[in-house]
Amino acid sequence: MRRWLPSIVTLAVLALLSGFLFENRHYIADSYRLSPLLFAAVVGLTLGLLFVRGIANRLHFAGLGVEASTADWFRLVTVTSFTNYLPLSAGLLAKAVFLKRVHAMPFRRFAVGQTTLLVLIVATNGAIGLVLLGFAFPEQLVGVIGLGFAGMFAAGLLLLLPAPLRERLSGKWFPFAANVGPEARRNWPAVVACQAVMLVAAALALKLCFAMGESEVGLLACMVFCAAAVLTRLVTVVPGALGLREFLIGGLAVLTGFDLRDAVVASTLSRAAEIVVVFTLGGVFSFTLSGSLADSMDGSLPDSVEGPRRD
Repeated sequence: MRRWLPSIVTLAVLALLSGFLFENRHYIADSYRLSPLLFAAVVGLTLGLLFVRGIANRLHFAGLGVEASTADWFRLVTVTSFTNYLPLSAGLLAKAVFLKRVHAMPFRRFAVGQTTLLVLIVATNGAIGLVLLGFAFPEQLVGVIGLGFAGMFAAGLLLLLPAPLRERLSGKWFPFAANVGPEARRNWPAVVACQAVMLVAAALALKLCFAMGESEVGLLACMVFCAAAVLTRLVTVVPGALGLREFLIGGLAVLTGFDLRDAVVASTLSRAAEIVVVFTLGGVFSFTLSGSLADSMDGSLPDSVEGPRRD
């Protein structure tokens, strides 16, 4: 039963999303007009978001000894996003294998780097979400949304504990924190800045999707929605958190006084743009990165396996 649980949950979430959209098909047809120009802009913002994500990964993993170009990281994060739509967290596995084979990064060190990166992402979005919530929806600061953002921000504080305390707690709650040296921390401010830029890009894309309908949702509200939606990146049961992000944004919209239908439809349009980008480029980049992976593996073979050398 446990083996089939991810598939069952995925099918249930997709059925729920499909049923919701079908139930509201008349409202969608009456209220939304798909604008090719706006959709192209959403696609462009999605591309920019992936590029900045590549920069953030390059900065973070450079502190852990991985020297790769921004272009290589752009390709890798795109492939990771693409393979995240496959079962069993294939995106992280692909990323770990590539860094292991091409850049000789041990899996344990990758786990440390990836976990700290996720904590930085969650904490940054939590901090920004709290500030924006105070401006846009101050009444929600003491509600569920405010508590959620506070918890996200608190997760990042674990990385700032003094070294003796980190080492004492490392075997219990967060072993990754004790293994991050000062060379890795040096780039964290730049990584945080990249996360802020990515949040703005995601919010702009979502606002453009809202603009295709009749609901007026401001940029600050979209930033609040996208900051909270980052949590769905931690979900590995449903590939790509497909459907979960849409309903999370829908729930946040209801709590902040907006229409559930508009939020789900807008986030679905944003998802469609993401799928167009990552499925198109992810497929192409998979071949190019596979070539790099094959070259690195060929280079590691002994002479007896490679065959006789010819001068």
